[in-house]
Amino acid sequence: MYGNVMFSLTLGRGEGSVKNVTRISRQKLQGKTRGRMRLGLLKTKSNSRNLNSLSHPKSPIIHEFSRRGPRKTFKLWVVSFAAFLAAWLGMFSASMAADLQWGGLYRFEGVRVNNAELDGKNTDKAYMLHHLVMKPKIVAADGVTIFGRFDLLNNSTVGMNNQVGEFIGKGVGTGTPTNAGNSNVISRQQESGGLAVTQMYMSWAQEFGQLIVGRAPLHFGLGTSYNSGAEAFDHYFTTLDMVSYKVIAGNFFIMPILGKVNEGSLNREDDVNDYILHFQYDNPETDLSMGLMYAVRVGTGNDIPVNNSYYGGTGSTRVGDYKHNLISLFSSQRLGASTVGVEAQILSGDTGVRTTSGTDVKLNAFAVAAEVDWKPETGPWSADVKLGFVSGDDPGSQDTHEGFVFSQNYRVGTLMFQHPLGRADFFRTGMVRDTTTAASTHVNDEAVSNVLYLAPTVHYRQSDTWSYFGRVLTARLNKDPIQNSNTNSDLGYELDFGMEWRPFDRLQWVTEIGALLPGEAWKGGTSAFDNKVVYGIQTKAAIHF
Repeated sequence: MYGNVMFSLTLGRGEGSVKNVTRISRQKLQGKTRGRMRLGLLKTKSNSRNLNSLSHPKSPIIHEFSRRGPRKTFKLWVVSFAAFLAAWLGMFSASMAADLQWGGLYRFEGVRVNNAELDGKNTDKAYMLHHLVMKPKIVAADGVTIFGRFDLLNNSTVGMNNQVGEFIGKGVGTGTPTNAGNSNVISRQQESGGLAVTQMYMSWAQEFGQLIVGRAPLHFGLGTSYNSGAEAFDHYFTTLDMVSYKVIAGNFFIMPILGKVNEGSLNREDDVNDYILHFQYDNPETDLSMGLMYAVRVGTGNDIPVNNSYYGGTGSTRVGDYKHNLISLFSSQRLGASTVGVEAQILSGDTGVRTTSGTDVKLNAFAVAAEVDWKPETGPWSADVKLGFVSGDDPGSQDTHEGFVFSQNYRVGTLMFQHPLGRADFFRTGMVRDTTTAASTHVNDEAVSNVLYLAPTVHYRQSDTWSYFGRVLTARLNKDPIQNSNTNSDLGYELDFGMEWRPFDRLQWVTEIGALLPGEAWKGGTSAFDNKVVYGIQTKAAIHF
């Protein structure tokens, strides 16, 4: 970098600039620029003698210094030395500069769901969202990269940690209007959006491994439990403050992870820690992938919600530490034009909660999800099938929590398992979303739990720009979600249709239409709720950069 970079420094208030120190004449020093000095340094292989001329006895600067008195000469020497030092530091910093790259996406979504509560009483909901993701990458040295993620225009109504996006129409009103600054009808601006630093970590890649330190995304298998939220329209993500090292041997790697979920008081042990071991085998020649993740979470600073129907029932209290063991298994294999992937999860442990009868509340949940993709190399048609079984929490068992809840990113249908529906918490997902308010007041924060589901989808690609799909989704409840209500298990059928437009690689626009023909389950047994047809539409666009 030394031979091809020019550095220029200007001192004082004079106008113009000089390119070479030898061009500063005695006339200029005696004229308007007396007492001020402008110094520019240009260092190349061809003009290094110009820099050496600063100390030459016949240099005009040395001559000018000798002509002036000792006091002024000293000042000029100080100025010259400062200029030379600044130029030298500039060359050094330029030669040591890191490579900074930016990427990300901007996303817009419009959603309307009619009859979200299945009662036909004008319980429709409609909203628009937009969101910006900035992903800087700093290449600090060979093999050392710092990754970041900044989420802008966030939605605090869904929770602090998500990428749902801010509502289009975010007003300044606070509920107690006093002037245009907090009154929506007379304001002249929107409320300013927020910025969240959701990821920041360092990766040091070496010959046989990789060190990862910082707040990093975590993903495993199909993404049913650990889901990094890397897709264009994902609204949630899994991150962890971690120190980990991936040891790589051929197609196999083992990765121990020490995660700090929460740092409590510094002078006592009241933290929440994750201890994870990730094994993975990936063979690109045979298209075989197998993985195992064993995760232990220990929460001496136990803040699990109590006094609810999920953990111990009414009157339950926290009496000890929280500890869970999560075993995740994943396998994927390509067979000709088809790919089969299966992920299984087993959750066990102790919640640290005790019922009013003195019984400790345990964890005992499991789930299995499978995906089959058929995509021939030629032809416009392709298909996929999603099916799975996810255990549900039984509200009648006070001493055991049996519910396993998938990541809210894991989508099965356009309406079911994405938007809250009905008049009760039928899927028993109250620990990942607010179930105390009406379904029509929520964005898409529902999750998959307490069901057996099947969702085949057919795709047709008309061209490189246009493609279409059609889906049929059916599901049944595993456990009665309402205690002593004798709820039917049939959730009915959902029909989804959609199209995607990709004018170029970085832009995609997807529009989906869904209709749910609800089964008897939505009546809630003896609760006798309505189960009228639900339909909705959502259109969304994302541009990557």
